[in-house]
Amino acid sequence: MPKFVMIFAAIVVFAQMFMVGQHQAKNSPLDIFHRLRPLWRSLAPVLLLFPLVTFGVIVLLRPPPQVCLGLAILAASPGAPITTRRAMAAQADMSYVSTLQLTLALLAMVFSPITLVVFDLALDLGSPSITPGTVAGQVGVVTFLPAALGYLLSRLAPDFCRRYETIFSRAANALFVSLLVVVLLALIFVAELRVLLLIGWSGGLAVVLMAVLAIAFGHALGGTRADRRSGLAIATVARNLGLALYIADLSPASTAAIPTIMSYALAGFLLAFPYANWIKRQSVAATE
Repeated sequence: MPKFVMIFAAIVVFAQMFMVGQHQAKNSPLDIFHRLRPLWRSLAPVLLLFPLVTFGVIVLLRPPPQVCLGLAILAASPGAPITTRRAMAAQADMSYVSTLQLTLALLAMVFSPITLVVFDLALDLGSPSITPGTVAGQVGVVTFLPAALGYLLSRLAPDFCRRYETIFSRAANALFVSLLVVVLLALIFVAELRVLLLIGWSGGLAVVLMAVLAIAFGHALGGTRADRRSGLAIATVARNLGLALYIADLSPASTAAIPTIMSYALAGFLLAFPYANWIKRQSVAATE
C-alpha cells in the first residue's frame, strides 16, 4: 500500500475514534454492561464463532499456508477502528456499536496472543509470537488515544463540542468517503496493489465464505432489535486491519499473509454494502 494512503488511513481512523470518544462521553462508563446485555451474545460471534469458522474453513478448503496464516491473524484481530462508520450505513445502534468496539479493542490485548497460540498449536502455521503488551501498544495508540481525547474534550468543554458536533461529524464523514476514493484510485492505477489481492481460488473462496458467515452469525445473535442485529453483524465481519497488518509485519515469514488480510478487508467491505441495503429495506418495510 502506498505510504500516503497509509498516512491518510491513519488520519481517518483517528477522526473516527475521536468521534467514538465524544459519543461515549454522553453515557456513564458504568452503563457498558447494560448496553451490551446480554454480554455473551455481543461477544460470542466476534471472539468465538469467527475463530471457529476460520478453523473450519481452513480444514475444509486447505488453502495455501500463507493464506491459512492470514486467516488466523484475522481471527485474532477483533475490534476494527472504523466499525462505527460502517455500522452507521446499516442503521445500527451507534451507542451499542461504539461500546462494543471499545470493549473488543480492550479484550484484544489478551485475546489476540491466545488465539494465535491456539491456531499455531492446532495447525502449525508458524504464527508470529506476540504478547499482550505488544497488542496493547498498537491498540492503545490507534484506538484508545483518539477515543480518550474525544471523551475528555466532551467532558471538559461540553458546550464547545455541542456547538461544533455537526462540523466534527461531517469532517469525519468526508474523511471516510475520501479514503474510499483514494483506495479505489490506488487499486485502479497501482498494479502492485491488484497483484497483492491475487490469493488463488481457494484463498478467495475462504475469505468470501468467512465474511458471509461472519455477517450471518452476527445478525443471528444480535437479539430482537434490528439496530443491534446490524451492529453486531458489522462488528463481527469487520476485523482490525491495522492490528492484523501489524502482526503480519512482525517477522519476515509472516509478511506472506498480507495479501490474504488485504483481500479479506476488501471482501468484507464489499459484502457489508448489500447487507446494509437489505437492512434499510427491512426497516422501511417494517414502518409501512
